[in-house]
Amino acid sequence: MVKFMNLEFNKENENKVIAVAMSGGVDSSTVAYLLKKQGYKIFGVTMKTCGEEDKDAKRICDDLGIEHYLLDVTEDFGKEVINYFVDEYSSGRTPNPCMVCNRKIKFGKLIEFAKELGAEALATGHYANIIDGTLAIGDDMNKDQVYFLSQIKKENLKYIIFPIGKMEKPAVRELAKDLGVRVYAKKDSQEICFVEDGKLKEFLMEKTGGKIGKPGQIVNLKGKVLGKHNGLAFYTIGQRKGLGIASANPLYVIELDRKNNRVIVGSNEDLMKNALVANQLNLFLVEDVKELDGMDCFVKARSRDKLHPCKVKVVDKDTIEILFTEDNVRAVTPGQGAVLYTEDGKVIASSFIIK
Repeated sequence: MVKFMNLEFNKENENKVIAVAMSGGVDSSTVAYLLKKQGYKIFGVTMKTCGEEDKDAKRICDDLGIEHYLLDVTEDFGKEVINYFVDEYSSGRTPNPCMVCNRKIKFGKLIEFAKELGAEALATGHYANIIDGTLAIGDDMNKDQVYFLSQIKKENLKYIIFPIGKMEKPAVRELAKDLGVRVYAKKDSQEICFVEDGKLKEFLMEKTGGKIGKPGQIVNLKGKVLGKHNGLAFYTIGQRKGLGIASANPLYVIELDRKNNRVIVGSNEDLMKNALVANQLNLFLVEDVKELDGMDCFVKARSRDKLHPCKVKVVDKDTIEILFTEDNVRAVTPGQGAVLYTEDGKVIASSFIIK
């Protein structure tokens, strides 16, 4: 048994109603077991976003003897997440659908639904913490899910709890096994829940009637034509393999030029950037964007990135420039999140990279 997790029943918890966002995976299932064992009155809620929902969520609720509700958000998910996803790729950017879903669906529609059913909080299986009313990196540094959560509306944090935020994934699996959670060994889900693994091209072609597959040129930084591409959406910043170009030195995708429908390639050194520009700001530790101007802090430009020291310059009320102060950052990708952190991992603000 994992010793540091409090598994004691507390009678004071009996009248506290908590909804558990149930995906059918090990993390959310373990959260449900933990809260039930601690005495909370809980029920499970699963979102139906597209296709068939995972049947394991209902089975876990049956195992625990709790109610299970299904919230069908297919229409909203299609409008807010899938349409955004396709539009971003069509515009030459690489989208981050989880950030948008977490803001508008999972911690928007789902919270509203849970509250309507009488819950005072929504618990999830994310590896994240809420410290002093703001988001903070979870204790498992290999699973910084705060990056994906950073577009959640600040006012919704008071309705959210992350019971396993101070645990690491291996320990959660160990605990799940000890608690008898039937899915303790289940594999983690894929990152894009609505696109089958390896089928992104087919998905985008279907959604755009083939328009996204418009061919164009692959050029170097001087504009010399090196080859042809079959659609900007099928390339990502930093990509090396699959370019179909013969070269004495390795070439990487440096930029997706939507205006001229060109994939621009260069060396690995050309991928290193000393700054980025971002917008769609979501503030946590500051009340006004002006407070960010001149701030020294840390930034992540992708989920698996490290924290880079930086200085923030405010461009306008919804746009900032982030200057990397100690090291350049590789493969800054328009469409991805740029999340500002304090040194101890609290989220200051979140944004989306535009260049």
